[in-house]
Amino acid sequence: MAEKVVSGREAYSILAEYGIRVPEEELAGDEDEAAAIGGRIGYPVVLKIESPDIVHKSDVAGVIVGIEGEEQLREGYRDLLMRVKRLRPDARITGVRIEEEVPAGLEILIGGSTDPTFGKTITVGMGGKLVELLRDTAIRVLPIDEEEIRSMIREIRGYRLIEGFRDEPPRDEEALISVINAAGRLFLDHPEYTEFDINPLILHEKGAVAVDIRFITGDVLNEDIPEIRPLSDCILKAGSIAVIGASPNQTKIGYTITRNLLPFPGELYPVNPKHDRILGRRAYPAITDIPGAVDMAVIAVPARIVPGIIKECGEKGVKVAVVISYGFKEAGAEGERLEEEMLAIARSYDLRIVGPNSLGIMVPPAEINTTFGNNSPRPGPFGFISQSGALITTIVDWAAAEEIGFSAVISVGNQSDIGFVEYIDLLSRDDGTGAIVLYIEEIRDGKRFLESVRQVAGMKPVIAIKAGSSRIGQAAAASHTGSLTGDYQTYRAAFRQAGVVPAESIRSAFQIGGIIADQGYPKGRRGVVITSAGGFAVLSSDYADAAGVELIDLPAEAHQRMDEVLPPGWSGRNPVDMIGDATAGRFAAVLDILLENQDFWDIAIIISAPTAIADPRQIALEIVRFSDHTDNMVLAAFPGGDSVRPAIPVLRRGSVPVFSEVWDLFQSLGELPGRGERS
Repeated sequence: MAEKVVSGREAYSILAEYGIRVPEEELAGDEDEAAAIGGRIGYPVVLKIESPDIVHKSDVAGVIVGIEGEEQLREGYRDLLMRVKRLRPDARITGVRIEEEVPAGLEILIGGSTDPTFGKTITVGMGGKLVELLRDTAIRVLPIDEEEIRSMIREIRGYRLIEGFRDEPPRDEEALISVINAAGRLFLDHPEYTEFDINPLILHEKGAVAVDIRFITGDVLNEDIPEIRPLSDCILKAGSIAVIGASPNQTKIGYTITRNLLPFPGELYPVNPKHDRILGRRAYPAITDIPGAVDMAVIAVPARIVPGIIKECGEKGVKVAVVISYGFKEAGAEGERLEEEMLAIARSYDLRIVGPNSLGIMVPPAEINTTFGNNSPRPGPFGFISQSGALITTIVDWAAAEEIGFSAVISVGNQSDIGFVEYIDLLSRDDGTGAIVLYIEEIRDGKRFLESVRQVAGMKPVIAIKAGSSRIGQAAAASHTGSLTGDYQTYRAAFRQAGVVPAESIRSAFQIGGIIADQGYPKGRRGVVITSAGGFAVLSSDYADAAGVELIDLPAEAHQRMDEVLPPGWSGRNPVDMIGDATAGRFAAVLDILLENQDFWDIAIIISAPTAIADPRQIALEIVRFSDHTDNMVLAAFPGGDSVRPAIPVLRRGSVPVFSEVWDLFQSLGELPGRGERS
């Protein structure tokens, strides 16, 4: 369908049907008719050019405001037509709209667009020229309810103008909520509309009026939610694995995959017609020659022969094939044809495919590592699903140094068969997975993602890093796996709506996941900082402000008790600087005071700087004891090097998230919604 712009009188009538107030107006075909309309409406009025060929009236100076009388109206009418004909001689002019001039107020933008991943979205922000200057907007995927609309409005920085700022009066927030709600319903009710703009909506102390509207029609996206096909848990619990393309040659991928699978306690079958034995294991010419059952096949052969291999796997009764091979959709038209052929064969046998173009999967608790990476991660609570194989090898190396373990690591590759939703569903049912971390370049079936992940996030934390926030990043993502990325801000909004916590980096994603897995979500944003270093007390004040953590005043009773146990010269306020000679005993005394006064704080942040007299392990034990006796959130930071490392395992065993950088702690905390803020 060719794009068509619906504006002017037709757009006004559409809004009016949904109860959105618009200015009184009439269309004039000549100057005399314009004068008569102006008299009926009453001055002041606005003149607007009406043309199906002019999308933005500002491009042709097609609006005149402040018309106070008939003589000025006639002169303005003539000038308007002359100006537009000079600037756009090809434009068809259907008349001039005479419109009541709405009193000045706060200008708000309400817009809608159709995202290729998530479907119809709605945007709210400061309107008029400010929308392009400030880009102060909030986005949601439709449909949304009034509670979400209210959250959306209060997310924009300009909300301070709505609630009343300095000498500006408060505006009618309820009227704005009503208009956004109606605009969202209108957009969903008309699938032919792919975009719309109300800019501006004039928001007054009482009521709101939409004074400039346009709708754009175009091709309708199919927004049906495909049915999810639950994955067999043999991906995580395979009893037998065949490696097709196994090799004794150390320069081959098939060698590394086979080597990485040697610790696997189940049956391991190398497949290569040129060898009888590979790495001490009997090899088979083809998977169909293997005498026993095969749950999983790992395929590392040239792309051109993969469809035939998949057929043999189907005949053998294999449940899942991990296709490491590259040269499919990401390589062009011929590769895309091969991928479609492979998928069609697999579906005929009810065989599921990981990849192709995948690094493979790792399941540390089951000692499964089908990748060609150098290292195998330790078992732990994180399920990591990534659209980048290279990122996985980096994360596994980093996690080893950070003592972070995994329940599963999955490289999705091209997602020809299995996508993020199925993998997330699989890990949500896995008892060994405490938190799910995603690295995403593209989500397919965005509506299904929202529906499914919303349910999962209610049971287990899901944290996501979305690549492609810049134009360069978007282009790189497309060339990397043949994907088309949606708008970055839309992804972040969709994540929030689904209960997924967005993260800005891989490091922060695992840190956020660790906080939620160990401590849950904070009850609120009231924080108290306990530290043995004045510098960190000062930094914490700055970091807390940036993270949206309120460092509340100490109640009189708590302040008095701290005077009794702390030396003269302590900070006397929050952050609580206990002075640099603080020992584990001093930490314990202050933490006991917080336990006696748990109602005034939601988050306790304990920062221990390395000193010669403080035993970091003993301090860690006191923090764990403290955490065990409160339902509020407890976080620890032990900045430094080797001298503070004894504290780390103590805190991790005690389910207290620990950070080596204070800023990392506050940044991660800033990304977390409170318990009342989650979808």
